[in-house]
Amino acid sequence: MGLWTDLINPVEATGIARVEQYEIEQAKGGTLARFLPNVFVPSDHVKFYPSSTGLVDAASYRAFNDRPQIGKGQGAKASTIDLPAIARTEPLDEMTQKELARLSDDRVKKGIEASIRRNVQAISQRQEWARGRVIDSGALVVDADNFAINDVFGRSASLSATAGAGGWWNDNAVDRLTALSTWQDLYASLNNGVAPGRMVFGSRQAYNAFAAGNQFKTLVGSASRPPLASEVQAYAAGAGLPEYEIYDRSVSIDGVLTKVLDPKKVYLLPEPVAPDSEDGSQLGATYWGLTVSAQFESWGIEADEQPGIVCGVFKDEKVGSSVEVEADAIGEPVAANPNASMAIQVLS
Repeated sequence: MGLWTDLINPVEATGIARVEQYEIEQAKGGTLARFLPNVFVPSDHVKFYPSSTGLVDAASYRAFNDRPQIGKGQGAKASTIDLPAIARTEPLDEMTQKELARLSDDRVKKGIEASIRRNVQAISQRQEWARGRVIDSGALVVDADNFAINDVFGRSASLSATAGAGGWWNDNAVDRLTALSTWQDLYASLNNGVAPGRMVFGSRQAYNAFAAGNQFKTLVGSASRPPLASEVQAYAAGAGLPEYEIYDRSVSIDGVLTKVLDPKKVYLLPEPVAPDSEDGSQLGATYWGLTVSAQFESWGIEADEQPGIVCGVFKDEKVGSSVEVEADAIGEPVAANPNASMAIQVLS
């Protein structure tokens, strides 16, 4: 099946794909790319330096005329991960082509553009799901029929915590603020004293359980009422907890609606950054690499634009003709400092 450029070439198709990806990650509801931002690399693998703290040692004092002390760099040992392929094709079958043949080129092109966007949405959903796995468990483990990933980044086991019997937030009498302060101290102890910059509830259900605590109820006359959201935020801030948000996003995995984060958990994370921050975050980054297809001379994509999602349209002019809109990418979220995420189950 040959590349078909009569209506749209790979450069234009890839441009549409990149815009769609950007808009998805700027949309209301947020993206975990704010904690594992997109970084584009001209390779099919990524080398990173695992860190227990993510911090650089303070510089040493120097006597005048002495040479400066040599720094230790980012880590003693580099790790390399081969970036997995993520792709999707959307065919336009013969009957659909017959219908499109009656339309103007502009209308047909719009249909192809819609297919490009759906392909990008599918790839973005897969990558967002992967970010959720890394944040939740400190690892990305996939065991599919035709593919497997087993990248364990080395997070401390103590950062996968549970409230446990007598501490579940299903009970309104449980002291939420004291428990969170204890977990925050544990997080800081494994991050060189740096406290989390953001608290993320894995669902509206988890947040509602937090806000339902008796300690937040406000006395009005001789009766009590549930607190306002602003009052809960003020109580939490007063207890020294970081700003919080609710992340309640789901994606479709093999036709099953799947929560990206565990709805029974709350997460302690570093301060969020822009989804396209080239420096990554305190936790790590989502690396998008260079596919073979992006380098095809016939696709005409400039070298600087090759890493990331790329798209092309193909046509088979044999009997039973088909047109296929394809999107190709390689990429994976990597937790270079896995201890910068903590997952706590608070609902039984």
